[in-house]
Amino acid sequence: MRQSAGIWLLIALGLLFGLFADLGAADSVTPDNSGDVNLSELRAFDLLCKCETGCIVNTVSLSSSGGYIAVGDFNHNVSLFSSEGKELWNYTTGDIVYTVSVSPDGSRVAAGSNDKKVYFFNREGKLLWSYETGGSVNCVVVSSDGSYVAVGSEDGKIYFFNNEGRLLWNFDSEHSVRSIALSIDGTYVAAGGSSYYIYLFDKEGNNIWKRKTGSVINCVCITPQANYVAAGGSNYNVYLLNQKGDFSWIHNPAYWISSVSLTNNGSYLAAGSFDDKIYLFNDTGTKLWDYKAKEDIYSVAISPDASFIAAGSWDDTLYVLDLDGNEFWNYSCGGNINSVSVSLDSSTLAAAIDDGAAYLFERNLSVFARLFGNECFPSGEGLGLPLKEGIVVTGGIENVVETASASSGEVSDDIKGENDPAIESSASIESSSRFSGLLNFFKYPIFLLLAVFIVAIYLNNRKFKKRVEKEEDLEDFENLDDEKTQA
Repeated sequence: MRQSAGIWLLIALGLLFGLFADLGAADSVTPDNSGDVNLSELRAFDLLCKCETGCIVNTVSLSSSGGYIAVGDFNHNVSLFSSEGKELWNYTTGDIVYTVSVSPDGSRVAAGSNDKKVYFFNREGKLLWSYETGGSVNCVVVSSDGSYVAVGSEDGKIYFFNNEGRLLWNFDSEHSVRSIALSIDGTYVAAGGSSYYIYLFDKEGNNIWKRKTGSVINCVCITPQANYVAAGGSNYNVYLLNQKGDFSWIHNPAYWISSVSLTNNGSYLAAGSFDDKIYLFNDTGTKLWDYKAKEDIYSVAISPDASFIAAGSWDDTLYVLDLDGNEFWNYSCGGNINSVSVSLDSSTLAAAIDDGAAYLFERNLSVFARLFGNECFPSGEGLGLPLKEGIVVTGGIENVVETASASSGEVSDDIKGENDPAIESSASIESSSRFSGLLNFFKYPIFLLLAVFIVAIYLNNRKFKKRVEKEEDLEDFENLDDEKTQA
């Protein structure tokens, strides 16, 4: 009897422990009464791989779905990796590689080196052509169709090539060109640098406009149709200009601006700064919020689906925030983060790290479904973002320029949601969550009642046992009394 009661007690305690553990686990990821999600507990991205180079990685660029990762490092190498972390090829230049850009389909890779050369490779790593400039190459970008390559050099020149390596035109700004960006089809080129000017050219090399800012321009960004150009300067200003070159607004957050990123119609502009902050502005120049990291922010990128902002800091942390400024994921890397890149489908995120590797992360679809509702690829309607355009993203102070614009003007299957496994997964998640919600509604009361019932059985057994023992003791006492009487 005693052994049986002990077993019942252990079962009851196990059920109670499971009940409270399950409640705790549920609370960590389910919305509270206000509908908000406990962001600190979410694993929004999973580490897919580390692309090892053995030295400081300066720059990284992703193909449209993250299948290819181009990397430039301090060992003078340009490398191309697969999403599994396998090095497909590498090429050794004459000096440090400051900038790389991969075409959306991964078929072409451009790189710029401190050896004053531009390099252009195919997917297999064959060098198709190279070109020697008059100074260190600070920035390169490949157009979304791979037809054009724009280059900014320390010699003060902007170079524009076709994909066969023919120099179509160049422009001498007479001062170092630090950042460059292309519209979706390469029709327009934006640039900035130590001349204190922001420039816009067409693909024939005509200087459409130039605007003086009063400081070195560290980073530029252009929307896919060149409706807006954004820039950040060492005079602590963030600039937004329209296609005519008029300043839509100028804002002074407080410190050196290292990186800027625009949504596709210019409605929102993210900026990274050396005051350790990430900023978000709207199209009127109103600062919506700022987020403070522990060290300088070197690179920011808004995802093409406008669901998150990625930022790399020299506090060794990769931050991911929503457009309301809430941090919902971060990852502590092994060193300072020099640049970040987001794939066109927003499914993957890459970071260039001082620890000798580029990190590749994959988005957790179930978490994003919880955060953003039924669709894992928000249309951006709430932000006023048209569906037919992508995002252009630039790196910053580490001479990184990365293009994240759609490869065509048509609505992608990812955004439309037709036959999209991510959307189907989201729908199944919603359906299963309703069913599990009903189960959860009844599960906990049943769990608790069962545990109480088992405890009651245990207590009743103990009471019954004590009564039996008392009766046995009384019977023994009476027997002993009878024996004394007979004696």
